[in-house]
Formats: sequence, structure tokens, C-alpha cells
Amino acid sequence: MTPYDDCVYCGGGVEERQISVDYRHHGQLFIIEGVRAGVCVQCGEKFLTAETAKKLEQASQRQPAPVTTVAVPVLRALERFSA
Repeated sequence: MTPYDDCVYCGGGVEERQISVDYRHHGQLFIIEGVRAGVCVQCGEKFLTAETAKKLEQASQRQPAPVTTVAVPVLRALERFSA
């Protein structure tokens, strides 16, 4: 039995996988690997259980030493996308 219902966006089946999650906390970006999540087999949308989301929040507050770091490019909005 899976803790995930069908995808709320496309109605596809959702299966549990281990994924990487981009998580922002107090202006910092964390990439957390090995997170169990439901992934829609049709559209790829990702779903976390309430328990997993709570664990991610607790982990980001403790701010463990990172395993590795990556450079993330930051782009300015194009004229047509800015307000």
C-alpha cells in the first residue's frame, strides 16, 4: 500500500522513489538527496508526505555540514518577465 493518492494534476499513478529536493529555508538553498517521495509516473510531479516535509524542515533548521556544494547560476529576469 502506498501513502500517495493518484496525481492531483493529471490523475496518473504515483509511486514512491528516492529523489533530490530543492529546499529553501531563511534565504538559503539546500539540495537534500535521498528523500522518499511520491512521483507521478505520467507527469513527473512530486509529492511529499507530511512526515517527510516535517523531517526536511527539522533537518534544515539544524543545518548539518554539507556533503558537497554546487555552484548555482542566477539569472536576471528578461524584460518581458519583470514587473
